[in-house]
Amino acid sequence: NVTVTQTDAVSYLSVWPNGQSQPTVSSLNWDAGWTIPNAVTVKVGTGGQVHLYNNAGTANLIVDVVG
Repeated sequence: NVTVTQTDAVSYLSVWPNGQSQPTVSSLNWDAGWTIPNAVTVKVGTGGQVHLYNNAGTANLIVDVVG
């Protein structure tokens, strides 16, 4: 699960495994001022890492990791 909160711009978040190319799709979309969760399933990449990309503005992220 990935949740964004305290957003200040319309934006989107992409999540992908380390060692792979950034996807051309979003994992979560929001408007300024929103707090919104989404179920996101991504493999853990090399070094046990994943990447998170916010397209615009700032947002606080809450990420649940299971494994």
